[in-house]
Formats: sequence, C-alpha cells, structure tokens
Amino acid sequence: MLSHHERQELERIQQWFELDDPHLARALGQGSPPRTNLRSRLARLGMDALAIGLVVLGAVTLNFGLIFFGAVMLAVAACLHVTHFSDGMPTRYRRLE
Repeated sequence: MLSHHERQELERIQQWFELDDPHLARALGQGSPPRTNLRSRLARLGMDALAIGLVVLGAVTLNFGLIFFGAVMLAVAACLHVTHFSDGMPTRYRRLE
C-alpha cells in the first residue's frame, strides 16, 4: 500500500506527463505501448534476417568476409532495435544531453 506522500508524488508525476506529453500519458493510461511505424519495423526485421543469413552463409562456405559483414550488420540492427523508440517521438527526446 502506498503512503499519502507517495500517492501525492505519483499524482504530481501524472499531471506532469499529461501536460508535457499527452500522447504518452494516454498510452500509459491505456496500458498499450505507443504504435510504431510498420515500415521501420519491417526494415529492422529485414535487416535482422539478412544479417543472420549472411553469417550462416559465411559459416557454411567458410568465407570470413561474409561472416564479418553479417556481424557488422547485426551490430547495426541491434542499434536500430535499441533506438526504435524514437520513431514517433519528437526530436527533442532523441537528443542525448
């Protein structure tokens, strides 16, 4: 059970979210994640499939170049997956300060 002070703090945070980013507050209130762009999701999944395919093909043919290029693509795909939250967010949230 939350104390009176904790409830007040949570209500203050909720009001701040509603004023600062109403779309995020609505999504959090509904319990559903914000929608992502289908095109970017398919691009990320396509890059995953291509990178894994290159690594497997390189391992089967014992071609170090394919394995290396597939590993680099996997690293890029991992970066895209980590930053996928920025698809629908304003640019002020994308900056690292």
